[in-house]
Amino acid sequence: MIDFILPLFGRFHPILVHMPIGFLVFGVILIFWAGKKYSVYSPIIQLAFLLGGISALLASISGFLQYQNEGYSWDTVKFHLILGIFTTLLSFGLWYHLKRAAATPTKLKIKGASFMMILTLTGHLGGSITHGDDYFTEVLPPELQAFLGGETSYAEPLELPADNWEEVEFYTGAIQPILDQNCKSCHNPKKLKGELDLSTFKGIQKGGEDGEILEGQNPEKSALFARLILPEDDDDHMPPKDKRQPRKEEIELIKAWIESGSSEKAKLGESSINVSMVEPFFKKNEKPFYPVVEVAKLPLDSISILRDQGFFAEVVKKDSPLLKISCVNFPAFSDSDWQLLQSAKDQIVYLDLTGTAITDSILEQIATLPHLTVLKLNQTSIEGVGMEKLVGNKNLKLLYINDTKVTFDKLGSLDGHPTLEKVFAFDSPAADSGRSSQFSFHLETGNLSLPPLATDTIVY
Repeated sequence: MIDFILPLFGRFHPILVHMPIGFLVFGVILIFWAGKKYSVYSPIIQLAFLLGGISALLASISGFLQYQNEGYSWDTVKFHLILGIFTTLLSFGLWYHLKRAAATPTKLKIKGASFMMILTLTGHLGGSITHGDDYFTEVLPPELQAFLGGETSYAEPLELPADNWEEVEFYTGAIQPILDQNCKSCHNPKKLKGELDLSTFKGIQKGGEDGEILEGQNPEKSALFARLILPEDDDDHMPPKDKRQPRKEEIELIKAWIESGSSEKAKLGESSINVSMVEPFFKKNEKPFYPVVEVAKLPLDSISILRDQGFFAEVVKKDSPLLKISCVNFPAFSDSDWQLLQSAKDQIVYLDLTGTAITDSILEQIATLPHLTVLKLNQTSIEGVGMEKLVGNKNLKLLYINDTKVTFDKLGSLDGHPTLEKVFAFDSPAADSGRSSQFSFHLETGNLSLPPLATDTIVY
């Protein structure tokens, strides 16, 4: 009836272990704080090490009981447990030494500093047992983890080829990448939480301290799946709620793998899954809209000057050197004002000159912007003379000439532009010409009409 007492006391270890740390750190601080007033602080320092020793003894006993009853291996806890006992003995020894000393003991600060190093190491080993060796480093960027000499905790997300996904091995190509990203940080050979290794197929087949985690072809009875679908506040839910949670599509793949027999070599196409289950994992080769170039960031004071001059100026995204420039609040901008933008020539990828006082002459200056991607010349007096100069903008994708005097023929000088995708020419002679575009780019004129429906002629 009282067999539960020792295991219960063992589970108090995470609470008790903080008590000696507090007392002993306080005692070491007082050693350095006391200085010439050691005789004044001596009783308090002695009491701190006495209480620290007593609480360290309780923490060591509870830690040993936790090791005995919670299934920890000796290799996992041995150095922490040995150092914990050693810390306890040092605490009592230092208390006894200080109590017997008539004056300030020699080299007391060195002893205090040495004791602090041992206490820190003991605590670090305990934290590694609870949180893993990579507890501090796993949040660092992969490059920094490698620089510090550790293994990177980052795992690539699951990606599958869209064209031949059926040929991918279900376990090695889909399941293991999911486990590596969501479970491996706690269940690997170096950190066997629950004596469970999810970094290999052999480890998955073996299971952990609670037994096997796969039950035939029954996902609901297999802990590998069943724990994933428990409410996050459930103690048995895995991964813990403070860890990264797998996507629902990943959980469905694990379920399908178990239903298919949990084979190591079977391929995705040999299971009952359909393309909709793997489609979220298809590789997407997304090409960035703006050019990927290395240019210097414009200093913040230079951007502030542009804003003071009337331009709307902002980066296209955080930490990017590329800029969006708009004259929405600068309608008086004219050809002669171009020199105001010279400082940002290499950074401008988006330029909106809508409603300004520019003329065709400015096209020659615009052509000097090496990374310009979007150009808006709406509601200006340009007619398209010199439009061919924009061929020099090797990254231009979108051109807006709505409500201008640019003709269809003038746009012909841009035919064959290497990157131009669309030209928007609403309310312009180019749109009013009625001619269909056969240019290399798409001409959007806005002259759209819907086919008549039978219901349009019904008289009610």
